[in-house]
Amino acid sequence: MEQKKIGASDYLALGLYAFAGFGFEVVLSMLLPSILGVGSSEYTLIHHCIHWVLTCILWGSMALFLIRLSRKKYAFDIMKLNEAPDSKGWLLAVVTSVAAIAVTTIVWGGFKPVQEYKGIIESVVQNIYYLFEAALILLTIAFGQKFGETLLKRGSLPYGGIFLALTWGLIHILLQGSLTGVYAFFMSILYGTVYILLNKNTRYSYLMIAIIFIL
Repeated sequence: MEQKKIGASDYLALGLYAFAGFGFEVVLSMLLPSILGVGSSEYTLIHHCIHWVLTCILWGSMALFLIRLSRKKYAFDIMKLNEAPDSKGWLLAVVTSVAAIAVTTIVWGGFKPVQEYKGIIESVVQNIYYLFEAALILLTIAFGQKFGETLLKRGSLPYGGIFLALTWGLIHILLQGSLTGVYAFFMSILYGTVYILLNKNTRYSYLMIAIIFIL
């Protein structure tokens, strides 16, 4: 039997699966108040921590599933994307990251970790939650980038960032309003740019995206 040729539509599907992974939190947010017996607006620290921990489990499971699926079915192992960026790439990535953090600081009306801080336990659990979200962001970018490159045969543009902006970025408009949506759209492009500047190196890109996302 002739083996099915892997094409752009396959990478598009992977990117959409990664984006769909964010939806687990939406479903959880709908179900958890009934399970806990308390409205989300009345959540205490323990309720928030339960929400974040369960979301991390769902997002982590989805990320592992997609990494394995991509490797086994589509011969695309993002964990082997480990080409080291050159000094220029690092410099531009750092500059882009600083600019992104500066934008976040302006939007939040102050340094984000400080603005969010409500106690050490909540801060630690919330940042762990951010690390898992950053993993899905990276996967969405990586698959979106592969989709764009396969479809258009050019690898210099941040297709992954554009894909993230058109999915994860725009959905923020529906869930959190137009201003947050515009911010998420803009940040998505910057995340994708950092990914390109770091030569699509999975480990370095994840580290930088996580730092930007947390700060």
